[in-house]
Amino acid sequence: LASVRAGTLPRGVSPVFVGDAAVWRGAGWRTSDGPIRDTGLGLRVPVIGRPTVYGGALSAASFEEALRLVARGRAAGVVTAPISKESWTAAGYPWRDHTERLAAAAGAPEAQMALGIPSRGLWCAIVTRHVPLKDVPRALTSPAIAACARALSWALRRLGQKRPRLALCGLNPHAGEGGLIGTEERDVLAPAAARLRRQGLDLEGPMPADSAWRLHVGGVYQGLVCLYHDQALVPLKAVGGLAGVNWTVGLPFARTSPAHGTAYEAAAAGRFDASGAVEAARLAARLLAAG
Repeated sequence: LASVRAGTLPRGVSPVFVGDAAVWRGAGWRTSDGPIRDTGLGLRVPVIGRPTVYGGALSAASFEEALRLVARGRAAGVVTAPISKESWTAAGYPWRDHTERLAAAAGAPEAQMALGIPSRGLWCAIVTRHVPLKDVPRALTSPAIAACARALSWALRRLGQKRPRLALCGLNPHAGEGGLIGTEERDVLAPAAARLRRQGLDLEGPMPADSAWRLHVGGVYQGLVCLYHDQALVPLKAVGGLAGVNWTVGLPFARTSPAHGTAYEAAAAGRFDASGAVEAARLAARLLAAG
């Protein structure tokens, strides 16, 4: 709704609002905004501000309906809202996150998350996504690093970068100090980066993550290959606040979302910042216009 009111969507892009019609109306939806695909489950909408089974079921049903619209050619892209993985699990939805479900629905196992602040030209991708921090080292395989780096390079070219320069972040402090503070850089990351360079990718590193982010913000690199969730999201949100977006790269249709989470505490208090949703809709429209 904020995207429509802000005039974010260009002429020719018509939104369809998927979800509980009562919720959309409560948010201020008007007939002139576009049609609603009602996925309400016939239950009373619970109190806002905490994970619930109903919220998870409604979120999952709305997401599945959006995927059906795309599959039937009724929609060219999807802009999703943040999800509660706790609510999805409580409702019995078998998928852990949007990306896994999107990849399965589209038959695109290599789909990756690209996270960015489009207005600042900041972009990164995450090799391991949603895994516990203790499991990150063994999840850092050469194929996973390669898939992530290639997807980010492709995404940046799609946005107009002819030959994007990427940096690979290290895992350990000071990128391992030659094996003195961890060996993942020496044993896994450096060989993977060298292999990608031989294949033509403009990729430097592994380098200390703090240095990589400083150079990226300064314009030296167009994108960063980050190794785990907070290595990407903490700096990105520190710089861009709530205006970050998540773009699922590698799908045959456009899919974006705000990069922030559900923010239950803010929602319960009636504090809403739609900047991420507006930027996500703007990016989706840009991708659709580019074909």
